[in-house]
Amino acid sequence: MEETGYTVGRMRPEWGKGGAQSLTFVVTEDCNLRCKYCYVTHKSKGKVLNLETAKKFIDYLLTSPDIHQSDSAVLDFIGGEPLLEAKLIEDICDYFKIRAYEEGSRWYWKYRINISTNGVNYDSDEVQHLIQKNSGKISIGITIDGTKEKHDLQRVFPDGSGSYDTIHKNLKLWMSQFDASTKVTFASEDLKYLKESILHLWDEGIYNVSANVVYENVWREGDDKIFEEQLKELADYIVEHDLYNKEYCTLFLDHIGAPYEKEDFNNTSCGAGKMLAISPDGNIYPCMRYYDYSLNHQPGYIIGNLEDGIDFDKARVFLLAMYKYQCDDECLSCPIAKGCEFCQGFSYDESDSGTNFQKAKYICKMHKARVRANNYYFAKLYHKTGIKRQNFHWKKELLFVLDDQYASFCSYHNEKISDQRMDIELVKEGLKFAEENFMKPVFLHSEQIADEYLTDYEEVEVLHRIPIQAYREDLPFYDYQIIVDDTSIDLLDKIPFQSNIIFNLSYENISKLSDMMEVVWRKTDRINLNLSNLSKTSDLSEYQRQLEKCAYKINEIEKHTGMLKELNVLTDIMFIKEHEGCPAGEDSVTLASDGHFYVCPAFYSNHLPSIGDLKTGIKIPNEELYRKDHMPLCEKCTSYQCENCKFINKRCTNEVNVSPAFQCKKAQIEEKTAMKLQKLLEGRYEFTNIISAKEFEDPIDMVLDGKMMRGYF
Repeated sequence: MEETGYTVGRMRPEWGKGGAQSLTFVVTEDCNLRCKYCYVTHKSKGKVLNLETAKKFIDYLLTSPDIHQSDSAVLDFIGGEPLLEAKLIEDICDYFKIRAYEEGSRWYWKYRINISTNGVNYDSDEVQHLIQKNSGKISIGITIDGTKEKHDLQRVFPDGSGSYDTIHKNLKLWMSQFDASTKVTFASEDLKYLKESILHLWDEGIYNVSANVVYENVWREGDDKIFEEQLKELADYIVEHDLYNKEYCTLFLDHIGAPYEKEDFNNTSCGAGKMLAISPDGNIYPCMRYYDYSLNHQPGYIIGNLEDGIDFDKARVFLLAMYKYQCDDECLSCPIAKGCEFCQGFSYDESDSGTNFQKAKYICKMHKARVRANNYYFAKLYHKTGIKRQNFHWKKELLFVLDDQYASFCSYHNEKISDQRMDIELVKEGLKFAEENFMKPVFLHSEQIADEYLTDYEEVEVLHRIPIQAYREDLPFYDYQIIVDDTSIDLLDKIPFQSNIIFNLSYENISKLSDMMEVVWRKTDRINLNLSNLSKTSDLSEYQRQLEKCAYKINEIEKHTGMLKELNVLTDIMFIKEHEGCPAGEDSVTLASDGHFYVCPAFYSNHLPSIGDLKTGIKIPNEELYRKDHMPLCEKCTSYQCENCKFINKRCTNEVNVSPAFQCKKAQIEEKTAMKLQKLLEGRYEFTNIISAKEFEDPIDMVLDGKMMRGYF
């Protein structure tokens, strides 16, 4: 299928690549509207920014040795309604340009003027003069909330009448001057207008729509369901009418619903503290949302003034305002954390103690609804066009044992003989459970795929794991992984080139490993190797010899083609610095054909206890033991590529979080061989992890080292 990309699901690039310094001027607190959802709760007709105050602010920014000047600057003018003071804005911009030139600042060349307006007086002479004078440097966005009914529900004049007609008459002029974009805000009362409002704006020619729900505690029971259904209906329309690569709407973003990575913990949701705002009274704020007129519970958060400059002790707080300090454990470990943004100023106002290190969580349900709708949109898009979502990965998987004779995909070798299959109604119930719990469905097939499983579930993204014996060209789905083993390698010619092949090798055929890998590499650039039937009596010396041959072949292929052929047990460790290991019980669970949940397929096939069902949910006893931070041997080991199979652990040590010696020794052999390969590849790649030699074969030796009381061990 042809892949043409998508725009609905992406953000338009920011001017200055997101690194521009934002300088905010609160030019007035007055406004000619009284929007019901507005966060400016204390409007004042009397407070207007004095030009001399603005000049002092500009002088301070351009001349103070304490102020770091980024590569570019954005002059943001806000209110109230900023265009009530169009002449003042013009004078401030004139002064900025003159002083930036006099000081030789890079900002003289690299600046933008940004104004967000309600559009009521857009066609006035003062506003049009401001636009013409700053043509090419100014950007103005008019806020129009969608249909007349939706817009007039919230955006009203002081007398309560709607503003849609007044603003709509200015749209044609505005769109002739700017690349039209708008911001739309949804609250509880107007969620039901979401779909038609976005489509209305696109029909008007406003193709770039930034939309969000309010952060405040306004949500009623059932609002999340309305939000989700409206988004899904919008998604259907977008895909069915091929609008996915013609418009923009930030309600759909490809990264929404992914988990945080460790590096994300050092980020935060907005630019508070990286921007500066000057108020009419001459005080400096980390963002205008910290100004008194936006707050209901806390005092204004002042970080300086024009007489004394910025108090960098107060400002340093915002360099440290990061997710890992602002979010609680529930948010940090949330499987769908990305995209659940928050306003730092609002969170400060709602905090228990006036702190910047507490996140307000009123939109939790709304975020979950948005994630489900995003997953739905990208599934529909993929099934119709073949276009895959970018910048995304699932934290959790739900494995479906469709057939008790499923093909193994890890080091556990399934030998179960049974005719039991999963009923199609159970499949549908399982898919619904996966959707509601934000889990990627993974179908495990046997060599005899039942006809009822050969369907394309358009509303969900399903990954299919298929033994090569069951492959056929007319499979009705596109997202699959092929499983090959040492008995089916002769069937490779029947499949097209794959991005990844799972290869299962029995210990009894270990002497054929390197030759088989060379054959499989003809059909893929990456092999996930699983070695089954290992035990404490297995001699791993031949495994080491075969891995060394594989390392040699990888190096030779790379030298001649420039392509690094991957073998998980050798190449992964070069590019990771933490354990990946077995996801069972932590990031994946299994739904078996008997309707019960299990830690993994091996637990089911070996009659270990279930961990729940679709009615009662999943409940794993001592679930912390399945987490990577509760693996005592792994904590001391750098064999990050190790599978650390929890079923093998349980079978051999009675504990899911303690590996037997043979599994550890296997991992050490892989790491040692990977180090040799890394030296062969030195200078040709930048490695995340530089592998170093070890003095032990089993990490238990590190535990024993220095122990005063070893007992019988």
